[in-house]
Amino acid sequence: MDYAITDYAAPLPDFSRVALQGRFELVGRACTLQISPIRQAPDYGEGFAVVHLQVLHDERPLALVDLGGDLSAGDCYGLWTDLCGAVSATVQEAFALAPSDDGEPNPRLGCWGARPDLADLGESDCTTALVLGIGVDLRAARQRPGSALVAQQLAAALLRALRAWERAVRP
Repeated sequence: MDYAITDYAAPLPDFSRVALQGRFELVGRACTLQISPIRQAPDYGEGFAVVHLQVLHDERPLALVDLGGDLSAGDCYGLWTDLCGAVSATVQEAFALAPSDDGEPNPRLGCWGARPDLADLGESDCTTALVLGIGVDLRAARQRPGSALVAQQLAAALLRALRAWERAVRP
């Protein structure tokens, strides 16, 4: 099946301007990490900032299944949970986010779901594209870091989490 970015139901974020972009290898595969600058998102409402990130392999968003290995759906769920936890903790620290009074998570993470060309493999986190949106309620922020600092901290956290992905697929 041919893959096209337009196969997603919702448009992917705009990465024509990035706060950080870099290349690295993961399980012998060349990958590109892109992190957007901090943006305002009118659909989130006033007082929210959004950062997008993605990891590309062969010009398409990376999925765990691209790394090979024999991962179960449960394995992939655990690896994604750890990655999302690392991203959340990094953003909480970068913005010095106060705990929410209403119990709502801050930051809020969203992903674009399974990559369309992997639909025949069934639904699991093994086919989820590594494209994340991170929404931050700035009303709870005790500091306002710049885009470059947030991008550097996110890149470090993401690369540590991806090394765990690498260890999981290597026997």
